[in-house]
Amino acid sequence: MNMSCGVIRDLLPLVAEDLAGEESKALVGAHLESCPDCRKIYEELKTPPAPAPDSAEALRAVKKEIRRKRLTAVLLAALLVFLPLFALFARSTDMVAVPWEMDLMRVESAENGTLTLSVDGRVSGIESELCTDPDSGETTLLLQGWSSAWHDAHTLAPERGSFTVSSVPDRVIYGFGEKQKLLCGEPSDGGVQVLPRLALGYYLLISLVAVAVFGTLWLCLRKKKAASALRALFFAALSYPVGHLLVKGAQTMSFSLPRDLAFILIAAVAVWGLLMLGWAVLQRKRAEKA
Repeated sequence: MNMSCGVIRDLLPLVAEDLAGEESKALVGAHLESCPDCRKIYEELKTPPAPAPDSAEALRAVKKEIRRKRLTAVLLAALLVFLPLFALFARSTDMVAVPWEMDLMRVESAENGTLTLSVDGRVSGIESELCTDPDSGETTLLLQGWSSAWHDAHTLAPERGSFTVSSVPDRVIYGFGEKQKLLCGEPSDGGVQVLPRLALGYYLLISLVAVAVFGTLWLCLRKKKAASALRALFFAALSYPVGHLLVKGAQTMSFSLPRDLAFILIAAVAVWGLLMLGWAVLQRKRAEKA
């Protein structure tokens, strides 16, 4: 007996749940052999439903996402506070060469193999370098005083101090650059000059080249798997010149290269973290809007 699809579909739930009689089962089975539409409905009824999501697991996922957002916000706030304070500290304690002025430094005595010099209170510290002429064997002591904004702000009444050298050189010269002052001894043939430390300028140039290279690669391969790695490298390269700007401004000469380089790298790491976190927050907000 041919039955309509409507009647068979009314019986399908009973057959799928094994609640129909044998005669109804046989009737439905015969119909399903020749009706693909009803057979598809029957197969869907026989398929067990997907398990309901675990409410506890869903709640844990929501809590984890909230903690992640809070941690990101705290890190962003901390970096935004740290960077200007660190830049202010770096600038105020930066070692700046003190140019020669009258009576800035003078020789007090050169007795018993010891050289004693008096130093004006405007000088926070002194860098020294002993040079020996390979031909004549003459020794030249180069001195350069330095100061800082922090020292100047906390020195109300500069006083003279002393600087002692254990052995007396043939001559003592104040100043590492072009403007030098002979403090004692005879002038040397052609003079002695130590050039300023310019390595920071080379590092800055290398970082700018890296910015251009990694930025171009990221732009060209932004839809590839390597895009995330190139983005991190681009942000890292960009962080160094930003760190240099925060610590040294536009100046590339360094009085103390290890100190300046360490400060720039610390600032660059903070800038890199700020860029990476900011990018992650921006992408998450775009995903939520979509």
